[in-house]
Amino acid sequence: MKRSAKSTKITLVTGASGLLGLEVIRCLSDSGFDVVGVYNSNYHLADKNYRNLKCDIGDLKSVNSLGKKIGRIDIIFHCASMTGIDKCEKNKEACWKANVIGTRNIIELAKKHKSKLIYISTGSVFFGERGNYKEDDLPDAKNFYSWTKLLGEEAVLAYDGGVVVRATPIGLHRIGRPQANFMEWLVDSVRNNKPLNLFNDVYINAISAKSFAEILLKIPTVLERGIIHIGSKDRLSKAEIGEAVISKFPNFSGQIKLISVDEMPGDFASRPKEMWFNVDKSAKLGLKMPKLKKELDLILNDKSAEK
Repeated sequence: MKRSAKSTKITLVTGASGLLGLEVIRCLSDSGFDVVGVYNSNYHLADKNYRNLKCDIGDLKSVNSLGKKIGRIDIIFHCASMTGIDKCEKNKEACWKANVIGTRNIIELAKKHKSKLIYISTGSVFFGERGNYKEDDLPDAKNFYSWTKLLGEEAVLAYDGGVVVRATPIGLHRIGRPQANFMEWLVDSVRNNKPLNLFNDVYINAISAKSFAEILLKIPTVLERGIIHIGSKDRLSKAEIGEAVISKFPNFSGQIKLISVDEMPGDFASRPKEMWFNVDKSAKLGLKMPKLKKELDLILNDKSAEK
């Protein structure tokens, strides 16, 4: 396992088996940090080249044990959460435990170690009627998942060393897993010529998990506390993203249907349409935001993410 000899900061990354957690761990290690990843039940999806510890963040005793095993913790990147809007709607107790109780437990750990805490939130904390949301705009969660993330934000912002980073990271899991996010579902469907329903009225300014991880490492040095939005400089609909991905697969023969999110059946959880941020604050802090189509190229051309 990789342990950098030049490390000065000890960092903890929750969600080590997830898309973003993997990228953050690798980026931290490459930058000379002494990094420890935290996973719960999916050790097989964590990168075995790095130090990883099992922990149920929804269990305070389990979280407290991390401090005993690691010792000093300077920075925590809290990437772990239960995602999937429909999944969370159907499993509210588990969602609450992971996203609300889990975040509160991580905050307690940060307090004990006086750690900087970087909390990864989501664009769906806003109702999604207009987009171009700024950091000081009032959130209005539209579904249970978004509500739990918003409660996590409030708890983090009450901590002196807490920073909330809202973003929509996208990408393909490097180690391999069943499709668990929009890009993984999209690429799997295109590769297997499955029919696609693509929303032409849901807009995001997403960023690749790889680029996001690189930017996240700079956050502790440019922002003491508060909220910051990270994302591409432009926005695309999910249909436009789908079409951009399909263009990379010339042999695709599946059926494509462009639809409104409003056309989905009644058991489909309500979703915001305009899920894109204003990123002016990031630019003023010297953080460079990419173009979304270039991010899609980065994801699809990354050979290490091909399955």
